[in-house]
This record gives sequence, structure tokens and C-alpha cells, in this order.
Amino acid sequence: MNTTDARTAGVPPRAAGYPSLGTAGVVIGVLFAVTLMAQLDRQLPALLVRPLRAEFGLSDTAFSLLQGYAFALSFTLAGLPLGRWVDRSSRKLLILAGLLFWSAATALFAFGRSYEELLLARVGVGIGEAVLAPAAYSLIADLVPSYQRGRALAIYGVSLAIGSGASLLLGGWLLAAIPAEGLHVAGFGDLAAWRVAFLAAAAPGLPLALLLMLAVREPARQHDTAVVAPADASSLADFFAHLRRHPGCFARLLAFPSVLSYLGYAALGWAPALFERSHGIAPSRSGVVLGVLVALAGAAGMLCGGAWSDRWLAGARPAARLRVALLGMAVASAPALLWPVLPSAALGFGLIAVMVFGISLAQSAVPTSIQAVFPNRLRGQAFACYLLMSGLLGIGLGPTAVALLADRVLPREAGLGMAIAMAAAPAVLLGLWMLASGLRPYARCDAELNPTAPARPGSAG
Repeated sequence: MNTTDARTAGVPPRAAGYPSLGTAGVVIGVLFAVTLMAQLDRQLPALLVRPLRAEFGLSDTAFSLLQGYAFALSFTLAGLPLGRWVDRSSRKLLILAGLLFWSAATALFAFGRSYEELLLARVGVGIGEAVLAPAAYSLIADLVPSYQRGRALAIYGVSLAIGSGASLLLGGWLLAAIPAEGLHVAGFGDLAAWRVAFLAAAAPGLPLALLLMLAVREPARQHDTAVVAPADASSLADFFAHLRRHPGCFARLLAFPSVLSYLGYAALGWAPALFERSHGIAPSRSGVVLGVLVALAGAAGMLCGGAWSDRWLAGARPAARLRVALLGMAVASAPALLWPVLPSAALGFGLIAVMVFGISLAQSAVPTSIQAVFPNRLRGQAFACYLLMSGLLGIGLGPTAVALLADRVLPREAGLGMAIAMAAAPAVLLGLWMLASGLRPYARCDAELNPTAPARPGSAG
């Protein structure tokens, strides 16, 4: 729909130039499916601590590197140049290339014969997935006007929760269904259950690549009503100049998501092992329970966060979207500290669900908060920067911090649960401080960079 057609049809001027709701829905649906598939292998290693340790002779610390930094370092470092490409190139083709690359790397993990080969495969997965989030968030910002963006991004964000839950469900189901001696796969011979799980996670790659090519069209780049040509993409110097305008705001905005990632990966990366060691629940059972809880609680948190942030924004609350993040952090804090040290497995599962709801509630505010204070030509780099910190301090450090506390600091009788709780405590305090102290800096930044931002049609102001 062009600008003239939109205005003559009575569409609010700020929505002019955006594609139709049906077109936006199709693209978001495809991105949802691709992102869900990308999450399938994220939590699989957490269910496979015992077989991987037994086959390759790994310590908890060595396993945490496989689960965390092998993926996180490549994911975050590759994201920096890829974020610049997102601001300059076809986002559809970048996602397609990344999808094929990480699918191949996930399949190669299933055939790893040494610890080093497994590490290299995880590095490949990280490189492939690094382009997805910056490109997807950039596309959605050009599909949906800002007053609807919270809900649109929340719907897309549900794929993260369902994908993480599906990863645990897939692993738990396969571990329960496949005999202990493994499974004969045509063309591949006899494979252990953990290898079959990774092959299953890689399988949707080719069908989704075909769907992406057929169903997604590259939308025009927009900043509200202003179409931004690809030639207007800014340099790295322009990006850092933008950061220097409001360092107090941007430092918190780009760093606080790493706290959410840290808490989530520290908990879910070791939850199956904790329930097995402390409560005698096999990963094949805990994986199914955790998968359902993570999918339901995460989806609920994302959808509530998106709806509330749009509503609070329409009500002209200062730093409306960041307030949703603060609420989510407050909800997640106590459960993150308590679930691993409770004597009851049922209470532990319940508090994990509350924690995941809170983390997802906070996470839903991240993309819309960033998009509000970065122009279109800088958003790919902004998301790459936030993913850099989330990867290094969250995905990588979360599981590793727990392992180091359990292996090197705490006495053996203290247990894995105490290590998880101790690893979570400083992150909880830091996250609450960053968000509470960041509301005013963010509100000032938003007011300066968007001085004439129109209200949602039909609302006051």
C-alpha cells in the first residue's frame, strides 16, 4: 500500500507506507517459524549432561563451555559485522543464509566424534544464528507502525519461549522413546539418542528455507512515516556518536538484557541435571515438564508484556516500555533465587515457571525500547550490540558461572542448587538497579529523540 492509498482510505498518516496487515502477518509468521526452529537446539545440551559426560569424559566446567561460550562467543562476535549488513543489505537473504548454515552445523554436531568437533559445531551454530534476531527485529519494525509494535514483537517473541520449551520437550521425548542402546537411522547406522535429538533439531532447516524464499518480501525501510533508503545506512562512527548522546540511557538499555539471558541460561542450562541429582527425576521426565512450563509461561509473559507496553505507551507514561521490563525483573527475582534450593521438586518447577514468566515479560520490552531510540539505519547495529553483551554475559557466563561455583568454589556437599542460587543473586540485584535507575535517563532520551512522536490513533495526545 503506498502513501496516497493509505491516506485516502482513512489510515492514520503515521501508518502510511507500511504493508497491509495480512502481508505483515505472513512475514511475522514465517519469522516466528524460523526463530522457533533456531531455538530447538538451544536447551538440548542441558538434557544431555550425563550421556555427553560419559561418552567424552567431560567435567561440569567443560560441559558448560559446550553449552555456553562455544555458542555465545561466535554468536556475539559474528553479530557485529552481520548487524551492519542488516542495516545495508537484504535481510531476507541474510536470514536464509544463516538458516542453512546453522541447520548444517546442528546436524554436524550429531556426528561429532570428539569434544573439539562438538565445540566447532556449536561455533557454527552461533555464527549462523547471529544474523536472525537483528534482521527479524529490523524487518518487523518496517512491517508494523510503532503504536502496534509492542504486540507484534511480542507475538514474534513467543517463538523464543515456545522454541526453548520445544527444545526441552523434544529432548525429553526422544530420550524416553529411544532405547538405551540407540536407534538405527537409515543411511546413518546406529545412533545414540542424543545424536538423533540433534538430527531432529536440524531437520526443519530446508523446508523453512523454501518457505522463506516463497513467502517473504523485503519491505521498504521506514522510520515511522519516513522511508529510509538503503544508501542512508550509517557507519560505525555514526552509531557510536549516537550512543554518546545519552550514555546513561544506552548503557543500561543495551546491557540489561544480558542479565535476563544470564538468569535464564544459568537456570535452564542446569535444571535437568539438578532435578536428576537432587530429586532423582530423569532428564527424560524433567525435560517434558520443563518444556511445557517454559513454553506456556514464556508465551504468557511475552504476550502480556507486549499488550501492556502498547497500552502504557498509549497512556503517555514516561519510559512506558522500560517500566514493563522493571515489572518483569521484579517478578523473576525471588523465584530465581529460591527454586534451586527448595526441597520439593514440585515447588521448584512452579517457581521456574514464575521466573520464566517474569524474564519473558521483561524481554518483551527489549526490542521496542531499542527501536524507539534508534533510527532505522542504526537498528541492526544496536541489536547486534545488545546481543553481544547478552551472549558474552548471559548465554556464555550463565552456565559457566554455575559450573565454576560447583566445581571450584563450593564444597561438594553444598550441591548444584546452591551454586545456581549463588550465581543468580548478583544478577538479580544488578538487573533491578539498572532498570529502576534507568527509567528517567530513558524518558529523557526518548523525549529528545522523538519530540513529536504522535500518539496511537484514537488516544489522547
